Amino acid sequence: MNWLLRQLGQFASQGTTQFWLAIAMPLAGAAITVIIFRIFPSSFKGHGVSRVMLAVHRQKSVLPLSLAPRQWIGSTATISSGGSAGPEGPIVAIGAAIGSSFASWLELDAGRRTTLLGCGAAAGLSAVFGAPLAGVFFVLEVILRDFTARTFTPIVIASVTAAATAQTILQSPDPIFGIALIHIDQTPMLLAQTPQYALLGVITGICAAGFAVGMKSAHRAFNLLRIPPLVKPLIGAALLVACGVAWTLLHQQQSPVENIAANAGKLPPFYGNGYSLIESLLSEPIGTETSALVLFGSLALLMILKAIATAFTLGSGGAGGLFAPGLVIGAILGAAYSALTVLVPALPDVSPTHGVLVGMGAFVAAGAHAPLAGAFLVYELTHSYAILLPLLLAAVIATVAARLVYPNSIYTAELAALNIRLTSVADHSILRSTLIRDLSLLPSVPVLASDSAEMLIEIGERKSVHNFPVVDNEGRYHGFVCGSDVRSALVYRDALRLLTVAELERTDFAPLESDDTLDTALQRFSRHETQALPVIDAQTRKPIGLISRSQIMAVYNSTVGAQ
Repeated sequence: MNWLLRQLGQFASQGTTQFWLAIAMPLAGAAITVIIFRIFPSSFKGHGVSRVMLAVHRQKSVLPLSLAPRQWIGSTATISSGGSAGPEGPIVAIGAAIGSSFASWLELDAGRRTTLLGCGAAAGLSAVFGAPLAGVFFVLEVILRDFTARTFTPIVIASVTAAATAQTILQSPDPIFGIALIHIDQTPMLLAQTPQYALLGVITGICAAGFAVGMKSAHRAFNLLRIPPLVKPLIGAALLVACGVAWTLLHQQQSPVENIAANAGKLPPFYGNGYSLIESLLSEPIGTETSALVLFGSLALLMILKAIATAFTLGSGGAGGLFAPGLVIGAILGAAYSALTVLVPALPDVSPTHGVLVGMGAFVAAGAHAPLAGAFLVYELTHSYAILLPLLLAAVIATVAARLVYPNSIYTAELAALNIRLTSVADHSILRSTLIRDLSLLPSVPVLASDSAEMLIEIGERKSVHNFPVVDNEGRYHGFVCGSDVRSALVYRDALRLLTVAELERTDFAPLESDDTLDTALQRFSRHETQALPVIDAQTRKPIGLISRSQIMAVYNSTVGAQ
């Protein structure tokens, strides 16, 4: 893929005719992608990472092996012809498909298949970026949403092994895709610099949320077109070519951003994965205040164009991932912020290199809702502890800002359109942190073991109560009568006057106490087929009410929705 992109750039520099042919090349890439999609069809219309997330959370981690060639060949055709997309998402999908298929071949259960799927995804990302930590955290934060030891240990082993294997084969620590290792100054972050990186995090988070909304709008707009789905990538490519033509015609005189674009290659800077553009941004000085103003405006325009180009390429159904576009947009945003600090005296200056690197990590973190993955990805490109502190600060703040503006990430937005809401193992902390006394209990009507069973029917009809705690003569809890048992007794209603509560009572129901958590209540419900359980006072052992399954689910759903 890298070789094809370089060949396209060299072809564009050979003359005017070759240049305009290269500008129109995304149409050829889209045509090849359409053919590949026809050969390897898929019912899911989203992209690689979203497809993997859907499999993990709704399809028992089952992925067809045909997803691998579909993503590999389709993304290669799209990106190498100039489409604005990245190879990382398809690589994650390819690794996940291989891991899932291998687990199915071994006839493993769904839990182990999920772990192997995560191992394949982390290994793919780790190998191409040379970033094992980023691979681990991306899979745990974004795909599996699970940090338990059962998944963490094997995924770490797979990620580290993949990175070591890639470096052994290539005999170089440089990543297959992305930018080469960057050496920056080791000046430590000072307390006085905290506000400027925090502000960059806020700005990046808002822009990342806007990017996610824009991608969702692009998907929706292309879905409204009443044309065959396989034609839509061609329309997206045509729109991208139109942007490329307009950019070329309107930039006859070189501006600061044109100098950057010229260093990145002959094609429009928003074509392809954009890694050469990042390398140019890292080495471009800001200059004087006047040139900083021009640079800021040019970079803002370029950032918008990159987002639009990505929306055309991927929103229309083209193959590729959102990881690389996120890195590029974040790099441009960081460079623009560095230029802004020159223009605004109240803002302490941020070096272009630090601005670009922190912008990259923060934008990926905010877009994917994965602060650790975004921060450690850039850290592993620099191996500099000096950049890690501002990275972590900006990444966390950007993620919070993005979630406040728009609740979905660039990946979950595609699933939200299908009414799919993802959960995680961490969601069980909601049940562990909520006590029964925090809820409004249902009223209970205690009865004695000697009471008539017919009286239960009368109380139920009069008070709409169907479950009854049984107490002794001093009012202490003794047992429980389930509504299902009362309904079963109704079959022989004439015999109810002969039955007593003692004959319907069940003593295997351990009562709950007001200081028990909802997690404990849910475990008790799993042991019994009942819709309600008794709650007693821990001191007096007297019933104080009932808790129902529906109450627990209502608390869980409302808390998850609020998050």
